[in-house]
Amino acid sequence: MTGPFTLLAATAFSAYHVVSTEVTRPTPAIERVVHQVQVGGNSLNRFTITHVHKRRANADGSLILLSPFLLPGSFYEISESGGYAKSAAGRLAESNIDVWLVDQRHSGLAAGSCESGAADCSVMLDWDFDSYSSDALFALSLVKAQGGGCHGKPAIGGFSAGANMALATVNRAPSEFSGVFLYEGTFFTEDPTIRAHNDAVCTDLDERLSHGEPFDPSAAVVGLVLKLAALAPDELFPLPVFPPGTTNQQAMFYVFGTPPPPGALSPTPNFVRCTTDFAAQSFVYTNEVRLKLTGPLFENYASLPALRDLACGLAGRDDSHYDHLSAFRGKALVYVEGTGFGPAMFDTAGLFHPSVDVTIESHPELGEADPYFSSKWNQLFLAPLRSWLHRVL
Repeated sequence: MTGPFTLLAATAFSAYHVVSTEVTRPTPAIERVVHQVQVGGNSLNRFTITHVHKRRANADGSLILLSPFLLPGSFYEISESGGYAKSAAGRLAESNIDVWLVDQRHSGLAAGSCESGAADCSVMLDWDFDSYSSDALFALSLVKAQGGGCHGKPAIGGFSAGANMALATVNRAPSEFSGVFLYEGTFFTEDPTIRAHNDAVCTDLDERLSHGEPFDPSAAVVGLVLKLAALAPDELFPLPVFPPGTTNQQAMFYVFGTPPPPGALSPTPNFVRCTTDFAAQSFVYTNEVRLKLTGPLFENYASLPALRDLACGLAGRDDSHYDHLSAFRGKALVYVEGTGFGPAMFDTAGLFHPSVDVTIESHPELGEADPYFSSKWNQLFLAPLRSWLHRVL
């Protein structure tokens, strides 16, 4: 594993190049600067870092906001009520916080491209959380280069695998951040049931990687169900992965409202993304319109190395992404939902040094993604984050 941030800055960043920059103004008050970053020579090794900030204002501080698994940083820019200023990124910028949205590396390829040989997807063998945390540290270098560090150290965090990415990044550079927030994503648990659930998955993924298998194509189903549920909810779902007669709308409820089959995309035995009332054919807390906006954003391929890091961490067989976390001395915010990572998030909160101020937002009635997609997302997700940031930055 690559060493501390100071060493990384002198070595690994030599492979990083900002290949394009685009500036837009989604509102008169907000500027959005998109940096396209190339790592090495492979065209698939690209990701974006998007700087969202209030124009002509001295920000209170900077937040590096990391994307969930299979999704880009624009996940935080969706708004079902219309208008960029009403998105999470927009609201944070309006409240005088510089926001840096960081993608996880993703192929952007159509489903089937890797399997058919139309694209060489072997580069995904490098897409683990060492690479992802290097990408986040490169984003940190941009924050510093553009003056974002002049008002103190930035905070870092994210949802789902964005939380994992934040954890791995702070583990590598614990002195570089004023705060870390973890919303339903971790590599650590002491819970024996969760460890046992992930142990066989870890073994399977290690075996598949030893044979050079770089990706999991089943991830394409997640975005597909949302896109089809939005376009044609009453038509039959086209893939034979659900019971006969399943409509596109029902397929969406299956994917988001029931635990996935045992495997790398089900980190806990009772993992449910959105609490669902199947009798009423509706989500209990999640705003369906808001959720469906993410459908076109989903990646079609999941990186096996990243899934391996998650499963082997939760199995208790790899501590490399949290073994230095006790050196962190900032503040922490941890979101815990009842059917997400559950006990693992409480266990992760216990990894921090006793001097660290840890705030826990717990909602045992909610699914993993319910706070962000709820019609009350401002109260459940944004308000606790914004309140915490104004104490941290």
